[in-house]
Amino acid sequence: MKYVTIAAVCAAFLMAPAASAAGLNDCIQMGKKATEALTAAQPSETTEAAKVQVMAGRSYCASSMYAQGVARYARALHLLGKG
Repeated sequence: MKYVTIAAVCAAFLMAPAASAAGLNDCIQMGKKATEALTAAQPSETTEAAKVQVMAGRSYCASSMYAQGVARYARALHLLGKG
């Protein structure tokens, strides 16, 4: 039984990088979409708020907080009418 537990812990440890890579990929894709939408948008109060959200998304993604980064990018896209 002890070996089964050790094997489960090892399997979870080996699967963790794959989960992180998927989160990073999501950050990259959402970041591209948000940046493109921001570049195409006309300057306004909304674009300034979206710009703040994009910067926060970059910060979260750079800190490996992928879910928060993707959420900020999604909020920016929503503000720009693209999401």
